[in-house]
Amino acid sequence: MGGWTEGYVGGIDYIRAVYRDWSPAMLCFALTLRGWRPPEALRRGCFTMAEPGCGHGLTSALLAGALPAARFEAMDFNPSHIVGVRRLADDAGLANATFLEESFAEYARREGPMLDVVALHGVWSWVSAENRAVLLDTLRRRLAPGGVVFVSYNALPGTLVHMPLRRLLVERCADGDGPLPDRIARAVEFASRMAAQGGGWFGATDGVVERIEQLRHKSPNYIAHEYLNGDWTAFYHADVARELAAAKLEFAGAAVPMEQLHDLSLSPAQQALAAESQDPAQEETLRDVMTNRSFRRDLFVKGGERLGRAERRMLLGGTRFTLLVAADDLPEVASTPVGRLPFPRALYRPLGEALAERPQSLDALLACPALAAQGEEAVLRALTLLTSLSLAAPIMPEDGLSERQASSDRFNAAVLDRHRFGDTPGQLASALLGAGVPVSRIEALFLLAARLEEEPAAFAWRHLSADGLRLGRDGERFEGDEANRAELDRRHAAFAQRRLPLLKRLGVA
Repeated sequence: MGGWTEGYVGGIDYIRAVYRDWSPAMLCFALTLRGWRPPEALRRGCFTMAEPGCGHGLTSALLAGALPAARFEAMDFNPSHIVGVRRLADDAGLANATFLEESFAEYARREGPMLDVVALHGVWSWVSAENRAVLLDTLRRRLAPGGVVFVSYNALPGTLVHMPLRRLLVERCADGDGPLPDRIARAVEFASRMAAQGGGWFGATDGVVERIEQLRHKSPNYIAHEYLNGDWTAFYHADVARELAAAKLEFAGAAVPMEQLHDLSLSPAQQALAAESQDPAQEETLRDVMTNRSFRRDLFVKGGERLGRAERRMLLGGTRFTLLVAADDLPEVASTPVGRLPFPRALYRPLGEALAERPQSLDALLACPALAAQGEEAVLRALTLLTSLSLAAPIMPEDGLSERQASSDRFNAAVLDRHRFGDTPGQLASALLGAGVPVSRIEALFLLAARLEEEPAAFAWRHLSADGLRLGRDGERFEGDEANRAELDRRHAAFAQRRLPLLKRLGVA
């Protein structure tokens, strides 16, 4: 963990993932909900976005595919990350995205256009103070007035519980030999054996055994980049806010809309205690203390404009939403980071049916008698929860849809072809959402078979079996070609009946 990596873990790639938090429609909804005017370029999909520390760059690549009028520059200092996304960009014909193999310092010296959005995911807590200063300088110079910054980080006090576990994993990995994935597996197993003995920190700290058990099911790539970096810093929100203030940035709110609903996690008395603070940053930090928050996804704005009550209501009323699942798949009770929340049928059934029929604005939904009877506040709250739990999503304006669809189709053709050999990127670009739609490898193979006019079960099995994979159901594995193809026939019938109509509605099939 030295040399060109500057203390960041090397020799093992980061996980391949796509994140929806900084897609433009999501950003606009989160900002409007909090009472900020979204940048007009963001609303129209013609913004310029940077993603420093992009990892494999899949989020920027997908957004570039879904939003051809926007421009993207993503950088990461790991060449193995950049080489793959450059190949994807070439195959998908992404003329609006640049992927740079550079350090933060090299990127800071680069001249470029002013930026409307900067996404800092998996960066702030995992790089040195010197590199954070470099990022601040980039934000000072290149973020346009009115620009938005998304930043995620390990938060205090909730992260305190993980610090001894991280130290244990770091020391055990450094003490061993052999390939890093093997050392990580041995370190997790060692931590598990220590936890089984109880006592001490293990006995006095709730959730440690569960956390270690979760790590057993995580990839070594995730564990390496989450825990093994030379720099690993957790922050109180107030310290992050004050650090970013040096770049003229002001806290705008939580990026996840439901995290703006403080009554979900705090009692009225606790909310009143937090509100006693004269400092907004300290008020937010007090909420974290009372909820033992361990991770934050925040939005900051540079000279953002506050909305008046009437204009906020107008913008929210015109925001259109669509459902991301079948209407009858909406749960009656949802598991959330703040516990299990009921989804009353009287509200969520007519809401789900309306959104499954076609994308609709909040105003249009409130014209439905069954929803009007529930009241505007309840419907908006339901949309906030559904959006945060990836059960629904705000969508892009209709203007430019045909251009977005053509670009998304080109991108998706390249993505589907990759699923012959693996399960990533695992998301397709939706021109409707201006964001991604998750698909499994089997679903992607079914879609690719349809494009190639091949029999779906046989096509999927040919590629899965080439990787030595077999299907299973109810804990049992299928043996032989015939049994696996029959299972794929069954899965394709279910896919065609339930999943395919949704993917068509979202414009990815």
